[in-house]
Amino acid sequence: GIRQNAPAYHDTPLLSVGKQVRVQVAAGWRRATIECYDESEGTVDVLLAPGRHSTAEDENGRPKDEEITLPAKDVRALEDFELRTEAEEQRRFEADLLGAALAAKDDANLLFKVGDFDAAIDRYTLAIDALRRFGADAAAPGAMVLVNQGGSLALARVQNTDVKASRSDVELVAPRSGQLQVVRGAPWRTLVRMHTNNLQLQTTLYINRARGLLKLSLNQEAAQDLSVAIGLRQPPPPGAANSGEADEGERLKQLAKAYFLRAKTRLSRLRIEPARADVREAWKLEPPEDTAKELRALEKSIALEERRLQISNKKLRSEICKLADAAMSNLTG
Repeated sequence: GIRQNAPAYHDTPLLSVGKQVRVQVAAGWRRATIECYDESEGTVDVLLAPGRHSTAEDENGRPKDEEITLPAKDVRALEDFELRTEAEEQRRFEADLLGAALAAKDDANLLFKVGDFDAAIDRYTLAIDALRRFGADAAAPGAMVLVNQGGSLALARVQNTDVKASRSDVELVAPRSGQLQVVRGAPWRTLVRMHTNNLQLQTTLYINRARGLLKLSLNQEAAQDLSVAIGLRQPPPPGAANSGEADEGERLKQLAKAYFLRAKTRLSRLRIEPARADVREAWKLEPPEDTAKELRALEKSIALEERRLQISNKKLRSEICKLADAAMSNLTG
């Protein structure tokens, strides 16, 4: 006989075995699959999907599924946009790249507010990857990109492109030497495509994903996203292509926020001076009062952490001196 199509997601009960759902755990909300529902006890056994914050690992050190039991009241359905297939998502971005990216950003913001930070990061990533994806159109001569130069991102424009090799020659817009500098054969995967007609959206995606990563204590990854956001919003030098955006105030606001958040990631890794440098850059931008308040609090945290490290180092030096004195006494005794 003919095999019937599987029922639609919302046509089956929420607590059906095998159904993908969202569950509330101590750390917030996580995606999971229902394994068993005990109606008499009002509990469900679920398999948590492995995520960036997973602590359980398999024999190869990779995150693995975790089984837990929780009250049935802590289960909710996935959002409708999460039910779309990969092919459906691809068609949406092909039909309207910026429109689909904006929708994905709004979807991710909703998941962030819910508290499922891993799912929110996935949604931001969907849009970021689509906007970053290169093709013949994106690598046309004159297109603006970010390229890694000495560990930092620099503005550049495409000169020539080898579509078959997926590489482009890019000219630095403001080389440090002051002379023409061209990066030959830069692989597309290493370049950040700049959507100069909507840098506000593109920057927001990186900043928001960084916020999600910070929630999961993934500070290094968050810092990388914030460095891209800062690169996207640096002012183009004279003669460079105009961003196409009239709101200079929004550019400065985003830059100040990115510097503030990156300073937080640096402080969390005890990089005191780089954190302080980011705070200084943020102040130069005359941030709005909400960001200024955060900066003042962060400056206090930096000072406290610096003092704590000084005391810790002083104690360590004292202990080393005592050990050295003891060792010398044994040698001369």
